[in-house]
Amino acid sequence: MSALLEERTADVERRTDRLEILFDRFMEQTTAILKEMKEEAARDRAEAARAREKDRKEWNRRWGELANRMGTVVEDIIAPSIRRMAREELGCGDELLFCPRISVVRSDDRHYRREFDALYVGTGAVLLNETKTTARSEDARAFVGFLERDEFALYFPEYRDLPVVAVFSSLSLTESVVRYLTRNGVYAVAMGDEAMQVLNLKPVQERQSREQAG
Repeated sequence: MSALLEERTADVERRTDRLEILFDRFMEQTTAILKEMKEEAARDRAEAARAREKDRKEWNRRWGELANRMGTVVEDIIAPSIRRMAREELGCGDELLFCPRISVVRSDDRHYRREFDALYVGTGAVLLNETKTTARSEDARAFVGFLERDEFALYFPEYRDLPVVAVFSSLSLTESVVRYLTRNGVYAVAMGDEAMQVLNLKPVQERQSREQAG
């Protein structure tokens, strides 16, 4: 009986050892599989992040191109009207030069370059136009600041002695922007009922007359 018990005990111990070995192998394989799954998940997340970043950059690029095209379209719509208004309504005289878009460096520092949406040089005055696809208050303020600092003469010293007629234009302008431009002697041009028109022609002209008289 003792020998049989010992044999059974030894058999149980062998089976226990085999189970422990099998369990150890199972745990090793499970750990390896989990590690591989985590690494694969990390690779998938990284790939997804790269794809999102690529999509974001592509979207930004396309949106930028669209915005640029829209800006060019608006400028092309407005430019012919600006050319006509300069001669017929805004007192610039006969046309000597008209540039619907022009990029110029400053005469005092060639590191500074600025793009202008339209420049009309007439026998009596120079018209400088700033066109915005979406005209915000800060855009109007920036344009007025440019004029008040007399930066125009730094970009166009050859026209320093001519009066400057300032125009701020868009397809649509809010009443507050028009009022601000009027207070600062800048013509506001936007789409009227049928065509582009000067929204504050009379008020600005009256303001200029008062300044000349005073």
